[in-house]
Amino acid sequence: QAAAESKLISDPCPIGRASPRAAPAMSVARAKKKAAAQGDEDFESSILFRLTQEFANDVTVLFCGAKKSGKTSLVDRFINPAKDEKDQPKPTVALDYKFARYAAEGSTSKILAHIYDLGGDESNDDLVAIPVSLATAGNLVLAVVLDLSEPFAILPTLEKWLKLLNAQANKAMLGLAQDSESGAKQVETVRLARQDLFSGHPDAGSVNLFPVQLVIFGVKWDLLASEVDPEKRKILCRALRHFAHVNGASLVFSSLKDKTSMNNVRGLLRQLLFGASAKGGLPSQLDPSKPLCVLAGKDSLQEIGAPQGGSATEKGWRDLTNDLFPDPNLRNKDGKKSESAQVADELTKYPESSIDGMVEQRLEELNQYRKQVERNQRLASEGIVVGKD
Repeated sequence: QAAAESKLISDPCPIGRASPRAAPAMSVARAKKKAAAQGDEDFESSILFRLTQEFANDVTVLFCGAKKSGKTSLVDRFINPAKDEKDQPKPTVALDYKFARYAAEGSTSKILAHIYDLGGDESNDDLVAIPVSLATAGNLVLAVVLDLSEPFAILPTLEKWLKLLNAQANKAMLGLAQDSESGAKQVETVRLARQDLFSGHPDAGSVNLFPVQLVIFGVKWDLLASEVDPEKRKILCRALRHFAHVNGASLVFSSLKDKTSMNNVRGLLRQLLFGASAKGGLPSQLDPSKPLCVLAGKDSLQEIGAPQGGSATEKGWRDLTNDLFPDPNLRNKDGKKSESAQVADELTKYPESSIDGMVEQRLEELNQYRKQVERNQRLASEGIVVGKD
């Protein structure tokens, strides 16, 4: 069973600060070199060697995504499956750190997972360099969390994080490869493992594999299912399958109200972090009327297909989803920012905490009202009377 303890990093961590794992994660090769220089012939039995061996099994996972997307809820329910769905976590400030330990049945050693939860404010983006570094690159999992209740923001959010994480992960892998001979072997091992996902796959030449393990979580599935037209939802699911597939990522949808989908989330994380596969493995679920679940390398471009009137490329799917789900906060008929959006931009120049809090609350209420109106219109078009006994 996994055990965990929480530690909040509440101050903005500057670039270059060592992560909580960085110090003990010294490679065995570097430790041996240091011991040899000091003439320590009993290094193999030393405390330092045992420590470096123990931490060699560490794995790091970073959860990132937009503000209020549901990152912390996923983390909390991975660590504590019994947590009530009504429990609402506090907003993450900067970078939150938790850990979980797992011991395989019959094993005397435990794997330690360092779990980072990045706050959704754009000012926190630079903090990615803390959990994604030379010290963690050899055993790293990246998780992008998408809020399915806001379809217009899904692909822009995903593309932003894919670009940022790809750059940082490549930088960390390059640093690890140049750090030592053992580091270079680690990088090569990760690279081969990634390539093995598409060994013999017909799309092997069409994908651009992420340098490390990547998973895309779509949360609040229940809202997507209840508020979005089934045909539009089907297209959005295919678009996300395309983005996940060409980046070598797993894709899993979930809702706190759906036990099966949450079990899929926990099952995938246990597999990626601890190598603990569920009996029979995680079955693929590609029906857009249910929460998706497809592991990296298990989908195909042929099954996903191409967007209507476009090409089977990221741009093709981006253009189609932009047409189907225009951002209500930024667009009007002539493509310019709406008057309310312009006013909102102007207000950000003059911050006032009490007023800003009230404005944010009113905007959230307006957003919920808009969703309810759209839902009523959709139900009415299906012949369902809303608001009457």
